[in-house]
Amino acid sequence: MKHLCAVVCLVVTLLLATAANIAQEYGEAISAENLHRLRPYDRIDFAGFDGKLRIGWFAANDDATEFVLFGQSDEIYSISLLDDRQRWLNQQEQGDQPFALIDGVYVQGEPIILRQLDGQYLINANKLQNGNVPIALFQGLSEDDFFVETIDDDGQTRFLHYVLNRETGDLGLQDVIPFPDRASDIPAMRIGRINFPVVIVSALAESMLYIDIYPDSFGEFGAKEFQLVNGPAVLGAVNAPAASHLAWTNPLREHISLLDLETGEDRIVAALDGGYPQYLLLSNDASAILAVNLDFQPAVVAWNAESGERSDLGAYRECGRIPDNVELSRDGRALIIGCDTGLDIWRVIE
Repeated sequence: MKHLCAVVCLVVTLLLATAANIAQEYGEAISAENLHRLRPYDRIDFAGFDGKLRIGWFAANDDATEFVLFGQSDEIYSISLLDDRQRWLNQQEQGDQPFALIDGVYVQGEPIILRQLDGQYLINANKLQNGNVPIALFQGLSEDDFFVETIDDDGQTRFLHYVLNRETGDLGLQDVIPFPDRASDIPAMRIGRINFPVVIVSALAESMLYIDIYPDSFGEFGAKEFQLVNGPAVLGAVNAPAASHLAWTNPLREHISLLDLETGEDRIVAALDGGYPQYLLLSNDASAILAVNLDFQPAVVAWNAESGERSDLGAYRECGRIPDNVELSRDGRALIIGCDTGLDIWRVIE
């Protein structure tokens, strides 16, 4: 593991006793029952920091206590909320050649960094297979694996499935997964911001959804298909890690709906009346739907997925533009909002 950390110059130390204290302090996963207690808890400010941090992109560990940030000059920065909150570390390697950072993700509590260096694409110290141009990294189905979305020489999307050996830092390529083939004359689009291993394609004219979840539906069983009565779907969010439900909106953004990906039950949760949610998220238990920057307002809004009751939770940190990245932590306990001035971390507070 020392080899891995040396390559990306990131050292993340989390003692078990500290983790237990953090779990107790941060309390509950976000759900419909506690939305009224969801509010800003931690803040990471870029102001006054001598680095060139003006980008709200981030990668977060499972409980949103460790973050990787990218600077404007391709520096890598890390910060831990378990340590001195003012301690910033420039993590660019001294003497390294200029490189382009592409994406990052945490696996087993360790940062995995995707970058381009001297014409090569690297995942930490590991070279990506030739013929693949990487686009993004995604956390996997377990704590040991992750996926790299790529475009191959023929312009086809493929997903590379890797497993991390924590002791050695080596990556093992497990599978090369082609994008699901949906040959059709009907115009269709992939719904974005839904992380692999879930792929959802929306056939606009037919209001059909084709859902592939790796590995099951990539095998002999094929994709699930659902007809949406109030569709088609153009924007959506899937709950992690269960991937059991899809919150979605139609092109006119008339409403937010919730689709059960197991049964196909689809129902309208609340009216949107044309409002545009810049970021749409679904709690881990699929009981709460959250919107950040609804109608270009710097605020957080949420709905009870069962009753449709709306909660206006208030403004997030002051930003100079729309947030660059918004996510729920993998454990479901934090809402993280990143913009040009820093990060806001929201939690359920007593």
